[in-house]
Amino acid sequence: MRKVLLILDGIVAKEFLSILMAKHLDKNTYIFVSLDKNLLPQNLPQDHEYFSFDPSSPNKLREILTAQITDCYIITDKAEEREIIYHTLRSYSKTLQISILGEIPLQGNDKQLLMISEALVLSGKLFEKFPNVPRTAKYIGLGQGEIMQISVPFGSPYAYRSVGVIKQKKWKIVAIYRSEELILPKYSTTILPNDSLLLIGEPNTLREIYHRIKEEFGQFPTPFGRDVVMYFDLSHSKNLEECIHQTLWLFSHFKNKRLHLCFFNPTSIEEIVCLRNDTRLNGEHISWSVEFYENSLKEILNRDKTNKNIGLILLEGYLFEKYKGYLLDLGIPLLKFGMQSLEKLTHSVVVLPEKLEEAEKISTVVFDLSTQIGLKILLYDFNPNEEDHDQALDYYKHIAKVFDKKIIIEQSNAQNPILWLNRQKHILQILPLRKENVKKFWFFSLCDVENLSTHLTNLPQLFIPLSV
Repeated sequence: MRKVLLILDGIVAKEFLSILMAKHLDKNTYIFVSLDKNLLPQNLPQDHEYFSFDPSSPNKLREILTAQITDCYIITDKAEEREIIYHTLRSYSKTLQISILGEIPLQGNDKQLLMISEALVLSGKLFEKFPNVPRTAKYIGLGQGEIMQISVPFGSPYAYRSVGVIKQKKWKIVAIYRSEELILPKYSTTILPNDSLLLIGEPNTLREIYHRIKEEFGQFPTPFGRDVVMYFDLSHSKNLEECIHQTLWLFSHFKNKRLHLCFFNPTSIEEIVCLRNDTRLNGEHISWSVEFYENSLKEILNRDKTNKNIGLILLEGYLFEKYKGYLLDLGIPLLKFGMQSLEKLTHSVVVLPEKLEEAEKISTVVFDLSTQIGLKILLYDFNPNEEDHDQALDYYKHIAKVFDKKIIIEQSNAQNPILWLNRQKHILQILPLRKENVKKFWFFSLCDVENLSTHLTNLPQLFIPLSV
């Protein structure tokens, strides 16, 4: 849940507040500020606050600002006050999302600022009534909700996902609006926070997708898919009971998902009887099967990709090493079991990669999964002297506010990150899944942390695709 600061004055603020109080008060935690006491709501729930003072006073406004505030809306018809309030807020936080009704002069570019022109909004509404001009979505098609436009908030599981890795069944992303430009998406187009997505699909499906996009956590493995699938080779693996136990433990923390366990290459009737007698495999939303005729994971997965909506693959180290190149080409999140049990984990770890934008792209999954299974988040920066590393760390701090989750940052250029990882206990490493990880010549990959990390066997690892 977000914490939203509302600075109110004037007739528009009054109308806005009446709609908020009537329909949406329970969606966020609010702080109301207005000099006009008549604008301030009464009988608020305990988690909401209100203050009566002049918000254009920087000293008074700073007194109520906290790091937990994620968004601010400035609704006032006084242009001079808008500018003063904006500069007070921006001097406090460079990452705070600010929306202003009206416009203010800016010296530079502020990507975290949205200015809403009153004149454009009113003229647009009037233009909708003109004859012989294009209509908005509610006036075209069937008019049953099969066309929908959705903005992507920070912390959404869809932020920093490429269009191609999002499973789109009964719906499609047909256009993206970004910075007042239209983008016709390709498979490789990356969705960014504050993008507006134009969707077409079955109305009930779109309503479900709306909630998924707006939801800030508890969604993984969405948007990659709904099904969690574990693959286990009975002829080479010794840890059948442990893999089943870890799979069921992890699945118990997911909501509204389906689990399938696929066993192949059986070596005895006793193994099959043991599986049939395992009552844990008969749980709700859980299915399992034994593959008698196909002994290649690649062939089984090629079939399952068409039959299932796979969002997460689980397997142990033997299968990962044998099919590594193929698995990293799939573009599906992949969790490799390690020698450390999942239920004993205490931290998820991200080693800041050489390409820092990759750290941002996997950030929502890091926070989402860590929140679901109760892990603390640790960022390891092995090259803290790089100028742009502060920007990546600031981004994680901002997402941490959205998820209301603390992060631990460890910085050192004296420790080899691979040796550091190998010494850690009870951690899950989360890293970007890149096809080129395993396709480089060895002498180019010796300094590639992500590539070298794939050879670690001690800790469990979650690979997150960046694109198809």
